[in-house]
Amino acid sequence: MKKILSIVLMLVLSKSVVAQDNAQIVSDSLDSLIPNSLSKKSNLKPIVIDPHPFILPIAKASVRGSYPVELSFNKTTHIVFPSKIKDFDAGSDVVIATVPEAVLNVLRVKSDVKGFVEETNMTVLTEDGGLYSFLVRYNENPAVFNINISNNIIADYEATKALGIGAGSNSSPNTYVLAEGNYVEEALKASSQKVVDKKNFIRHVGAKKDNFEALVKGLYLDNNNVLFMKLQLRNKSYMPYKIDFIKVFVRDKNYVKRMAVQEEEIKTLMSYPITPDQLNGYSDIDKVISFPYYTLADGKILEIEVYEKAGGRHVKFQLDNQTLLQVKNL
Repeated sequence: MKKILSIVLMLVLSKSVVAQDNAQIVSDSLDSLIPNSLSKKSNLKPIVIDPHPFILPIAKASVRGSYPVELSFNKTTHIVFPSKIKDFDAGSDVVIATVPEAVLNVLRVKSDVKGFVEETNMTVLTEDGGLYSFLVRYNENPAVFNINISNNIIADYEATKALGIGAGSNSSPNTYVLAEGNYVEEALKASSQKVVDKKNFIRHVGAKKDNFEALVKGLYLDNNNVLFMKLQLRNKSYMPYKIDFIKVFVRDKNYVKRMAVQEEEIKTLMSYPITPDQLNGYSDIDKVISFPYYTLADGKILEIEVYEKAGGRHVKFQLDNQTLLQVKNL
């Protein structure tokens, strides 16, 4: 029994000595961090903070790459995006950019300072949900002045696959985020093309003015409750007709007779095809506009407006529930 007690006592004493040694090592390490000008006998001790236990890793697959671009002070670079530009941000005020009023998916960008040294960045957000990041450096004579991001899909795919990072904005489906839901741009284009190819089945719905007419030729509804309206636009004169916009409203049926007009504009998701937007003399084109499906309440109608740019041949016409009930499944 005495032997056992002696062994236990020796183990306890040895652990105590090791603990004291470890404590002394820690103490000496902490003391070494204190400047020599401070007395080690004082209460000034450095605070050691453990790594935060709730830090989350950023996986490579979640990282989006950036495009390199060189800017000049004397020359302008044009970058073409697949959709309208909604927002622009630069990391430094050495970068200046503008968006032409006539072409809202083109960014004109250049340097506001000649020969800036530090690399900076810029970010572009587009209407279809795209996010595009650029690393910007200065070059008085850039090799590239015009960039079409839409044509970079294959290169994006190969590069992101090799790097093991997330797909770029242009190589993943662009998405419209609206109150009614999310709409994938490529799916809308494919469905619109199907509508263009389908046989016309609606007659005598539309409007004419000054040898220009807009007629509804078909209505289709897909599984996401998106309504596709096929319009035939026809120019019956030698004067070219340039389309400014096509808008859709929900209005009171008898709004002409009312003092207060009750109306609600419906956000159109796409006008397909985007180009051409001009009808030359004696020509016609089929346009498909898509928008979230609406059920019309009593006393309401759907009104379509087609406006000529810098001209007066504007037409508008109405669709009631009886016409909308002719819609077919896409």
